[in-house]
Amino acid sequence: MRCAVGAGANAVRRLGSFSGTGLGVEVAHRAPVSLEPSCRALGGVRFASLKAVRNRMRSIGSIGKITKAMKMVAAAKLRGTQARQDMSRPFAASVRQFFGMLPAENLSADLKSVASEHKRRLLVVVTSDRGLCGSVNTNVSRLVRHVLPTSGTGTSADGIENAIMVIGDKGRDALQRTSAKFFTTTFRDVFKTPVSFPQTVVIAEEILAQNPDQIIIFYNRFKSAISQLPTQQPLLGLQLLMENASVFDRYEFDSDMDSSQVLVDLFEFEVATQLYGALLENSTSEQAARMSAMDNASTNAAEMLGKLTLQYNRERQAVITTELVEIVAGASALEK
Repeated sequence: MRCAVGAGANAVRRLGSFSGTGLGVEVAHRAPVSLEPSCRALGGVRFASLKAVRNRMRSIGSIGKITKAMKMVAAAKLRGTQARQDMSRPFAASVRQFFGMLPAENLSADLKSVASEHKRRLLVVVTSDRGLCGSVNTNVSRLVRHVLPTSGTGTSADGIENAIMVIGDKGRDALQRTSAKFFTTTFRDVFKTPVSFPQTVVIAEEILAQNPDQIIIFYNRFKSAISQLPTQQPLLGLQLLMENASVFDRYEFDSDMDSSQVLVDLFEFEVATQLYGALLENSTSEQAARMSAMDNASTNAAEMLGKLTLQYNRERQAVITTELVEIVAGASALEK
């Protein structure tokens, strides 16, 4: 079996000029022209293809090991954050229930007065510092954009001036291009260590220092390991709370402080507890989303590795078959 057909019979002859000593003739032969790739060249291509497939299999195998390890780490962190979140939920719910005693009709009227008096609203955006956790950060950023005005002035159609406080690098990166001028404060590395209440108090003090008339906390609420709900939780400002303080007149205060000072302390406690609950909810959602994302990545890596293994075996079998054909063809040629 021949792999290349030569065309050596064809030649290009160039006649030289006559000279005094005789006729000079120069004949130049072209090299054989290959009509198809040689078997050796074809084998080289296949060997190169085998090497590329093998290298890709190694890289995908390494990535699969990394994603599997990240899934295990996220699962371990999820158990810890979920336990702390379950313990914090009753406290946050009790505070919401306490302030829920304010008359809803009065609060609605007061919220409308906030818009008419051109008051200030602070949007507290809770995101993660790291990626590879699905769409939890994207969903929160999208929810914030729906609240922000499209005019770019920072003032909504209802007359409220908006400001943004971002917790987490991913939220800052997502909103910086369109809403950086609304930023007041940015916190990073909040989730580098487990979320604690003293750590939350520092952020709550920064919120209170800006003295907003309304606070909205944006975060991911944990529902299950595969479901996280982007949530916006509004909090009343201190001024609105003081205007409705009469509802607490039926309570007796044992301390020397008057009811207004007690209400101020309760408001600060409300901001800290609600923010603490939001941080824990978002941290739990982040770990759950990362565990799910890394599980999907590990599954995809295993499937791709299986396909590449099948391709590698086919290529290797083709190379072996080609070599056997060459050996048989060489033996047949020697016998002739």
